[in-house]
Amino acid sequence: MSIKLFFTLWLLFSNAAYSDIDKNQQMEIDFLISYVTNSKCIFNRNGINYKGSEAVTHIKRKYDYYKNEIKTTKDFIELAATKSEISGRNYTVKCKNSKLQELGKWLVKALSSFRKKGHTHHNKVIHPASTPMNPIASAEIDH
Repeated sequence: MSIKLFFTLWLLFSNAAYSDIDKNQQMEIDFLISYVTNSKCIFNRNGINYKGSEAVTHIKRKYDYYKNEIKTTKDFIELAATKSEISGRNYTVKCKNSKLQELGKWLVKALSSFRKKGHTHHNKVIHPASTPMNPIASAEIDH
C-alpha cells in the first residue's frame, strides 16, 4: 500500500515539475477550454464547422503539442486557439444572435469577463498577436 501511495505521489509531483504555467494561468486556460466545450456556438476551422465539444478536441491537441512553449493564457490563445498552422487561416466562431468572430477575440472577451468576476488576479485583457482588436477587447495584457 505504501509503495502505491509513494508511486502516486511521485507521478503527481513529477508532472507538476514539468508545468511552467502558474496556478492562475492554468485556471484561466481550464476556464477557456470549458467555455468552448460548453458553448452552443459553431466553430470553424479551415472551412469545416464543429460543435464546441469537437472544436475543443483540436484545441487540446494543439495545447498538448505546444505545452512547453505555453507559459501564459495569452500563449495558450495564440498557439492553440487562434489559427491553423497549416493554412494560416484564423479559426472563427458563430454564436446565435451574433456576428461571425475570430476565435482568439472571442476567447479574449470570455477571459475578460472571467477576470472581471474576480476569478484571477489579472485585470487586463489579452490580445492575440498580430490581430487588430475591437473596442470591447482593446487592452493588452502583461502575461
